[in-house]
Amino acid sequence: MDDEAELLAAWRRGDKHAGSRLIAARGREITWFFRNKVFHEDAVADLVSQTFLRAVAAKTTFAGETSFRRFVYAIAHNVLREYLRARSKRAREQLDFGTVCVSELEPRSLSSLHADKRELQAVLEALREVPVDDQIVLELKYLEGLSGSELADALGIPEGTVRGRIARGLQRLRERVAARLERQGAAEATPTLETLALWAQEVRARVRGQGDGA
Repeated sequence: MDDEAELLAAWRRGDKHAGSRLIAARGREITWFFRNKVFHEDAVADLVSQTFLRAVAAKTTFAGETSFRRFVYAIAHNVLREYLRARSKRAREQLDFGTVCVSELEPRSLSSLHADKRELQAVLEALREVPVDDQIVLELKYLEGLSGSELADALGIPEGTVRGRIARGLQRLRERVAARLERQGAAEATPTLETLALWAQEVRARVRGQGDGA
């Protein structure tokens, strides 16, 4: 983080190479931020580009009072919301991302992320069936590996709020995974929260190679 702060300071002084290094350092995780929330896979690269173009445009107004990670995630959040509103069949409505989910906005389209195990694929698909705000927290924790304090910093919310969203999101995710596995005839369709957390962590290990090059 000290190196990142130094890069940011250099970038604000006009060092374009420092800016490129800073963007490259956060590019992969911002790619993952979008990957399981898009309606079509080819949108990921465009959303990442939009995010960093806005970061470049705003860098002279960024006061440096927060981390660069929070700065970039705030922009990514806005880009994602605009994308979901523009591409959804409910584009004219006011969308509440604390209640609306990606699959509800566009049920026919799925991300290209896939896992080779039934339970893990159920987790990936069920993540798109929980409210977007919960999906963001769960994916940053289990697919990106952020801690509670890192999540709070990235999202600009208190750690208590992070913990609440994780608890609520896991319960909702558990219900959606159970429904999917039950439809597939699984002998034990309803996982415990502990099992679900382990599956989510396994998803991270299984699918990382699918999108890191984007």
